[in-house]
Amino acid sequence: MSIRSPFECFTWKSDIFSCDSNDIDTFYARLSEQVSRLGLQERKLGETGDFPVNFYQSPAQKSGQPSLLISAGFHGEEAAGPWGMLYFLNELEPELFQQINLSLLPLVNPTGFKRGHRFNQLGENPNRGFVLDNGRGKSNDDTSAEGKVLLEHSQLLQAASKDGILTCHEDVLLTDTYIYSFEANQNPGSFSKHLRDTLGQFFPIAQDGEIDDCPVKDGIIFNHFDLSFEAFLVRLGAGVGVCSETPGLQSFDQRILANAAIMRRFIELTLEKQ
Repeated sequence: MSIRSPFECFTWKSDIFSCDSNDIDTFYARLSEQVSRLGLQERKLGETGDFPVNFYQSPAQKSGQPSLLISAGFHGEEAAGPWGMLYFLNELEPELFQQINLSLLPLVNPTGFKRGHRFNQLGENPNRGFVLDNGRGKSNDDTSAEGKVLLEHSQLLQAASKDGILTCHEDVLLTDTYIYSFEANQNPGSFSKHLRDTLGQFFPIAQDGEIDDCPVKDGIIFNHFDLSFEAFLVRLGAGVGVCSETPGLQSFDQRILANAAIMRRFIELTLEKQ
């Protein structure tokens, strides 16, 4: 199996957004437009390099509604997640906030994103080192600067992801798609299968076997608890968890559309359960 280099640079052109995948200024400008249009609440959780780690929530969170968190941009070479979130926000109507409490982490690793490489500027992996100790978040030697910022806000993130966490990743080595999913079942339920099939409308689904030493069956790596952000939030009590993996060897704009589609489907499936 080929190994990803944490500092190999990956950039693509987006015709949808008319810019390069690592054009962070355009990304933030477009994000700001959508935050304003939708009336999202912005909260700066901390900083990484010269950039903020920002968290956004739909206005007037209501206690009777499901609470979902969608995150992207943990790895800098997985750029279709953040751009997919922008595409998703472009299409979103504020009426949705009458049904759901939505929270967003659009770009967790801006220093890696800007350079088009996996790790942050310090050479740390922002999706490792999320330890749960006696019901509280705790860092370890693998926790990145971004991870420490997120762990400081564990309670906020726990409440935001009460009914589910979706985090959007990419696998730059593959032409096929797959998901990691977490459900309180022995086997993947319809929730996991629907989200896999959403990505399957855009790309071939990965064959059975192993990816990154994890068994994948029917395009799903199921209930794999490591020290990633999504596994941490499921341990903290998120009702379901999904990490989507779009294939970096496919068209960048197609990957943007697939990421936006899985975000929409994640919300629809939660509302259908209510």
